[in-house]
Amino acid sequence: MGARSLLTHAPLNLGRHLMMACMVAGTMSVLVVKSGQRDFSDVQAQVEGAAIKTNLGGLRTAFAIDYLAYQVAVTQSTGPAQAMTEQQTNPFLLLHRIPSNYAGEMQASEVTNLPPGSWLFDSACACIAYRPLYPEWLSSPSGSSVLWFDVVGAPGPLQLTPREAYVWKGEALT
Repeated sequence: MGARSLLTHAPLNLGRHLMMACMVAGTMSVLVVKSGQRDFSDVQAQVEGAAIKTNLGGLRTAFAIDYLAYQVAVTQSTGPAQAMTEQQTNPFLLLHRIPSNYAGEMQASEVTNLPPGSWLFDSACACIAYRPLYPEWLSSPSGSSVLWFDVVGAPGPLQLTPREAYVWKGEALT
């Protein structure tokens, strides 16, 4: 009767073990997927932060090159003093190739219409703005979900100055 009792309960025990193994495998799968999503969003945040810094660097470089080109042209002119041309305050127009995520010239009040991941220039305030794809990684004193930079510095090379102390995923954006 002992051997027979084991055989009758064996399918029941096997079923319990199989069910437990499936539950453990399911839980592990969920944890792996969630971990992968967190890691992927972390990578997305790092990529977007790097893109923001790269674009700001390119725009600042464009201002510096434009200023130097003007200075060279003025010093090389042999005729009467040239009329000073107005400096270009829209740094995007100074780039060799305008970025595909540049939405164009807009007013600051239209920033809500700016697609996420896009830049704008507002000539009224002489400023640029970027609306992040992933604003959850941005922190600012005002709680704004848009980065604003003012064009300042004339005479001399123009500069982009952040309106607030922006932090992207723990790193300052200047």
